Amino acid sequence: MERNSEGDFEPLNQSASESISLRENSRTPRSSASPNIAASSMARTTSAMPSVPCPEPTPAKEEEYFAAILPPDPKIEDEGHGCFHWVIDDWTQLPERMTSETFTVAGHDWGILLFPRGNQVSDTVSLYIEYKPKESDGSEWHACATFSLAMSNVEEPDIYTHKTTHHRFTPEESDWGFTNFPERQHLMMPSMENGGPALIDKGRVRISAYVRVHKDPFGVLWHNFHNYNSRLVTGFVGLRNQGATCYMNSLLQSLFFTNQFRDSVYQIPTENDDPKKSVALALQRVFYSLENSKDPVDTTELTKSFGWDSLESFMQHDVQEFNRVLQDSLETKMKGTVVDGAIAKLFEGKMKSYIRCVNVDYESSRVENYYDISLNVKGCKTLHDSFANYCEVEMLDGENKYQAEGHGLQDARKGVIFESFPPVLQLQLKRFEYDFMRDAMVKINDRHEFPPSIDLSEFLSDDADRSKSWKYNLHGVLVHSGDLHGGHYFALLRPTTEDRWFKFDDDRVVPVSRDEVFGEYFGGEFLQPGMQQKQLQQQHNQQQQQQQPNYAPPVVRNRPMSKRFTNAYMLVYIREALSDEVLGSGNVSAPEHLLKRIQHEKEERERREREQKELLNFLPVKVVSDREFAKHQGFDLCHFGQRQSAENQLFNERVPRKMILGEFKALYAQRTGRDPEKIRFWTMVSRVNKTIRCDSPLLADSMHLPIDHIKETRSPKWNDLRLYCEDWDPLIPHGRFLTEAPAAEESMIHTKFFDPQTQTMTGMKNMYVRAGDAVESIVPRLYEMANLPHSAAITLYEEVKPSLIEKMDVKLTFHQAEIQSGDIICFQVADSQGANGHINTVAEYFSDVQYRVSVRFVPRPPRSDSEPYASNNSVSGSDPELDADGKSKAHVFTGSKHTPYDRVAHWLAQQIGVNDPLKLRFFTVGPTGQPRQPVRRTQATTMSEMLPNTAYYTNAMLNSEGLHEFTVMYEILEVNIVEMESMRSIRVTFVGKSMREETQIDVLVSKLGMAQSLFEATYCKVEQILRGSQQRSSQQTSVSANDEAHLLSSPKPFRLRFYISAYHRFSKELNGTEPIADLGHVSINEVVAELLLPDVRERSVDDDSRMDTDGSDSLNGSGNGADIEVFHFYRDLGSTHGVPFLFRIYPGELWADTWERLQRKLGLSEMERKSIGIVYGAAGTLDLKRCRVIQGSLGSDSPTSTAMAGVNNNGSLDNVQPAATPPRVIDADAVASQTGRNIDQAAAALASEGLCLWDLVVQMSSEEPAPDTKVRAAGTLTGFIALNHVDRTSRRAQHQERAIKIN
Repeated sequence: MERNSEGDFEPLNQSASESISLRENSRTPRSSASPNIAASSMARTTSAMPSVPCPEPTPAKEEEYFAAILPPDPKIEDEGHGCFHWVIDDWTQLPERMTSETFTVAGHDWGILLFPRGNQVSDTVSLYIEYKPKESDGSEWHACATFSLAMSNVEEPDIYTHKTTHHRFTPEESDWGFTNFPERQHLMMPSMENGGPALIDKGRVRISAYVRVHKDPFGVLWHNFHNYNSRLVTGFVGLRNQGATCYMNSLLQSLFFTNQFRDSVYQIPTENDDPKKSVALALQRVFYSLENSKDPVDTTELTKSFGWDSLESFMQHDVQEFNRVLQDSLETKMKGTVVDGAIAKLFEGKMKSYIRCVNVDYESSRVENYYDISLNVKGCKTLHDSFANYCEVEMLDGENKYQAEGHGLQDARKGVIFESFPPVLQLQLKRFEYDFMRDAMVKINDRHEFPPSIDLSEFLSDDADRSKSWKYNLHGVLVHSGDLHGGHYFALLRPTTEDRWFKFDDDRVVPVSRDEVFGEYFGGEFLQPGMQQKQLQQQHNQQQQQQQPNYAPPVVRNRPMSKRFTNAYMLVYIREALSDEVLGSGNVSAPEHLLKRIQHEKEERERREREQKELLNFLPVKVVSDREFAKHQGFDLCHFGQRQSAENQLFNERVPRKMILGEFKALYAQRTGRDPEKIRFWTMVSRVNKTIRCDSPLLADSMHLPIDHIKETRSPKWNDLRLYCEDWDPLIPHGRFLTEAPAAEESMIHTKFFDPQTQTMTGMKNMYVRAGDAVESIVPRLYEMANLPHSAAITLYEEVKPSLIEKMDVKLTFHQAEIQSGDIICFQVADSQGANGHINTVAEYFSDVQYRVSVRFVPRPPRSDSEPYASNNSVSGSDPELDADGKSKAHVFTGSKHTPYDRVAHWLAQQIGVNDPLKLRFFTVGPTGQPRQPVRRTQATTMSEMLPNTAYYTNAMLNSEGLHEFTVMYEILEVNIVEMESMRSIRVTFVGKSMREETQIDVLVSKLGMAQSLFEATYCKVEQILRGSQQRSSQQTSVSANDEAHLLSSPKPFRLRFYISAYHRFSKELNGTEPIADLGHVSINEVVAELLLPDVRERSVDDDSRMDTDGSDSLNGSGNGADIEVFHFYRDLGSTHGVPFLFRIYPGELWADTWERLQRKLGLSEMERKSIGIVYGAAGTLDLKRCRVIQGSLGSDSPTSTAMAGVNNNGSLDNVQPAATPPRVIDADAVASQTGRNIDQAAAALASEGLCLWDLVVQMSSEEPAPDTKVRAAGTLTGFIALNHVDRTSRRAQHQERAIKIN
């Protein structure tokens, strides 16, 4: 039972037919005060008792009861309501189960189902409503009803109890109600308060049922969606969620129902595409499946074509960014085809950013294309308000006047106006924003209303084409439910021009009402459950106070308003004048080659299913004979699994399960060239010690038995039947061999001979021994089997289990030695020494076998163009040995995992021709095939430390010999590993002519040395890089051929500047006197070696145009200029990345010329230059607000933005548009007023012809630093140039970019 707000016990709702399973899992202790819950997920409990006083459940007050307990739901239309009263005169004489007479409500027949002594519960009454279908209802009937069940005293109806719930009645759940209604003892007990009678008085009680039947226009009201078929109900199917791909599913459904887009996708040529890599082909398949499949469609092939792994499918990404990258990929594929430009035709619009002077005839404007628009939600109540906010005009006057070319400073208007809107308008609502007060991303759940249609003509420029209406109708709403840290996405779509809406929630598609679309997803606040009852209680109190002046109303708990966390974040509108063209097409079918491929896959799938069914009628049978046993080098008679050597394969064949043993024996004899009359089979069993041994022979009386019967009765543990084939021994009478089992005192044993000289184990013939004979009695036969002289002393061992090889006492009898049929005895010549001296006995051999592995030693791939302490080649300088495929040859070592480190190193050194084994260093290989940390050499180190953790390699590969195969990487060091302990490896970042030419170099130097030793070692490594570059093609060189020739031919071929980069900011330049211990701390700072080349400017400022490398950064007006720090960041000055550097600026050089030199230094492409933002900050500046915008975009999070890309709608700052793609989204803040009016002035001044960066540096350096500015040690006195763009080089950035990367 559950306790409701009034203190009464609220029973759990459930079906009578399911009472056992539901009650056992969900019954709540009687003392619990938890809120009402349904006992099954299939029931949804309404409030049991509202705050308004409940009328008595009598025939005279039926309508009052309905008004109080079952009021009409304004959101659900009723078919009708009614009630039924059932009076029971003798409660004690009732059977275990009883049903009332049938009553009709709204044309449906109902009954009350009563369990007076509980339904599988002993102390309560169970009460249910039962639906009674008619023959005309068919087999798929359902009815939705809210009902209340009440029990009351017949004479005094004010003594009663009641419960209320609702349910969808179906053939599977035809009855529903309360297993725990009231406790029986409470029903029989008189009232303790006023001495009134019990509810069941003198055996009489009234049971009342109040039923309100609801209409179900969409067929899904209170549906539990068990066995729900979206195609049958709606005509559409959903997309399966791979883990966190609901954001992708909602977008794909929206694009699918844009028929013109779907037609264009179908027309992309994909005949020759790789299905695993072609996004267009995978998308064609998804669209075709959405059209024709009966079941939800899988998107695994599509995500794999993006280059995503399974982990990517469990990472939620931004829909807006995913949409852009997907469209970019399709546009690239469409180029040069019949659908070239189809994406732009559907989704591309134009807008103009302008600054228009008020008093003079001058306007500066720029027209840009956009594919979607990001609109503000905060501060905007409606979609119209968001557009008005987007196009709001800002006045540039006073101190913020605009510098107009040829007119000086002028009052001006700044804003954005649209030149055109696309046929399909995608609007991103900025539900996620950066909160500067919290210093975190937050979700905006404010109410934001969007209309069914909107006229956007007022936001168009005067020159726009108005020949057709610019009215747009809503086509889709993409909804996010949750908060910043997680949530769910689904789509509300109107697939056609008809006003019918559907909810696409992953694999489920359900119809929804128009009221739900335009009422539930605006966001804002809503009343928590109970507020409606509170309002009714207040109305009742007012009425009572009017009638009774002294009436004291009860205290009602105030329930606050609550935010809606489910709201729209993307809207799709379609231009009404073009809706027939956009939505009314869909006549293009999927490509013929795709249909053939799908049909072929269907046939292949059906074939595999048939084979799978056929396999159920077959049984694998594996047979080992003395032939395989003789060559076996491991435990037992053989390996029945994959570890069996490929050169010693067993008989392994699938045969019909009903084949009798005699037929199989003939088949086996034919396949192996044996006489069926001279062989017999033994069944094999798995013993407790996990060995597999012979158990009992299959004689003539078993020849008529089916083999599946033999398997199930003799060895049911395995999925296959395992047999041993015994060849006839002439010492045994032939007739007895086939018909009689060995005598009780006889045992069949197997023998093995170990030869330490050859390090081999050979299986000998089986033999029969008697329990009372001494073990030494078989020694003469062993001599004969192994061709040993009788004078040789031999030692016998029993192979008990892999970890237990016991030396036998030959004086004991076989009974005393506990030898039985199937046991294995190994023997060897006593005191025999092995050829290599490390395996001398049978016990040592099996210990080696137990841990034997096959290890492939391959060279470690270089981490850069030059390894710092690893020789690129062998010691002699020759190239490493290559195999037939041109790859580095692998050297295979087979041995125990316990082989000492030094022995392994010595073996490999001999294989590759290295004189000193200590110059070999080994690396464990991780699951991805990449080397891990080097293996540390100690006296106790063995080869097992070189191998990966077996817990993560349970399915390690097996080689042809059946051994587990691993890979270990090695490298050849310049110094041996003993000397390395006194040295330190420092990673130096070497940058060439441009900052893009970046190479990681690991340099080995003494831990006690100075930075000068690092300089010298780095020079050597860089010289190797440049020399290697000179030998490669010119397209791969780090510097030009002329520069390399100049550098390599001069006495000092090149100059390097060494400096420290701390947190991706310039810290200090090194002079060689710094201790090595202070350099290159991981994750804190790194050493950078910059190649210094002559810096010839395109325009001459003065005669001395060559770069002064003295490191001066003073602003003394010298013609040599000054150095300024340049670093990279993303959105915030604290979010730095990349390698910083010093860049020389000169007096009088215009920004255009400075920017051209800086581009060459950065190595930027034309597309990358368009997506980069540049600011200047004075020395010590930490706040981006105090920087001067020079050019480009800073992103929407920055209050200094001039052109913005928008915050991703999942609240993440990680996924951004690739630099190679021009910005497509236009943010509403693009023309909003900026904090700090001097920003636009600085940007405009730098863009004019008369000023340069030097002047700006001098001006800002002369200003007093802000009071809250903390001067930092990093940087230069001249300040810094900061470049705003996404980090595409660090490991973290590569992981983030990969999340939205589509190949």
